[in-house]
Amino acid sequence: MKRVAIPFALLLFFAGCSANEGWTPSPDEPRAFVTTLGADTVAVEVYTVTDRTIEGILVERTPYTHIIEYVADLDASGHIASLSFTKRTPDANPAGPVAQNVSIRVMDGTATITTEGGDNAGTVVVDSVGMAIPMLGRNAVAMFEFEHVASMLHNGAQDIMILGPSGSAPRGNAAMVLSADTVSMDYFGSPRKGWTDGKGQLLGVSGAVTTNKSESRRVQPFLVGEMAERWAAMDTAGKGIGTPSPGAVVAMSLDGANVEVNYSQPAKRGRAIWGQLVPEGQVWRTGANAATHFSTSSNLDIAGNELPAGTYTLWSIYENGALRLIVNSQTNQWGTLHDPALDLFSAEMTKSELGEMAERFTISIEDTDEGGTIHFDWDMNRFSLPFSVK
Repeated sequence: MKRVAIPFALLLFFAGCSANEGWTPSPDEPRAFVTTLGADTVAVEVYTVTDRTIEGILVERTPYTHIIEYVADLDASGHIASLSFTKRTPDANPAGPVAQNVSIRVMDGTATITTEGGDNAGTVVVDSVGMAIPMLGRNAVAMFEFEHVASMLHNGAQDIMILGPSGSAPRGNAAMVLSADTVSMDYFGSPRKGWTDGKGQLLGVSGAVTTNKSESRRVQPFLVGEMAERWAAMDTAGKGIGTPSPGAVVAMSLDGANVEVNYSQPAKRGRAIWGQLVPEGQVWRTGANAATHFSTSSNLDIAGNELPAGTYTLWSIYENGALRLIVNSQTNQWGTLHDPALDLFSAEMTKSELGEMAERFTISIEDTDEGGTIHFDWDMNRFSLPFSVK
């Protein structure tokens, strides 16, 4: 691929959430963004835009620090006709994955995706419906992609199709214009909203109502030097961000029953939790990522409700300071796909205060004289519900 024209020294690091006072973004300077998840910076990106190209560098910190250098060539109508990028790990993490080069070209009703390096090397040709927009593969982070979609929408595009590097056919995205300076893109069924200056420049993107929760802001360019190398060194020392919501398993044998919970652990990251990150009055997945699964080898009694041996999913609703646990019969689904018609029962959990803050959402099972108690710990709160083995 072509080398990116922006020198790596222009990559950004941002310590706050707003640009310098009095600074006005200019279309003649690099677009510079910082993406945060709570109090943590998870990505920085800088790119330049001309009539025929978009060139930039994106540094992501999850699940490990990696650098993506990209070049997008635009056709006469301003549409991305080709996208080439290199994904690599900084030298400070020599154990990281090998570099990968990807090229996506859209032409004459087809898209050709060529990958070098990594596990999926080779060339794939797929049908390209309409003016499919090539992407890096993660539309939750790359700001140049969001700005390009916003430009297409403001220029009259009706049906946005996006094309990732996986080799799958283009898929529709429910992107739309919300107002003169605001657009949205669909992120797993929820809108990520972005706002512009009304002249084509993206100023920020919010995932507040999505499961991603990241926030991106345009900032004034300044030097970062070896920031990616420092982040990669933190990874190798075990001090990086890692997977934002790692998987966890808690299992226990009590009164002849083997009980197990499989779930994911989101982190507080300086955010308000109960009634905020865990929404007020809405069904919550009780963790992150895939639905939280609960298995038992024996029949249980939970708050007077009989639960036969088997596997279930756990959901919950936080409202007015109380948490109600919901047991559902559907399994093997993503954590946003709750079907209330398959709810078996619900029960209110007992609230107590923790002696010290739980940074990550943690589920535990306690062996008791009556059977067991399941605990949900996060922030300064514990929610508990006892059960017995029948």
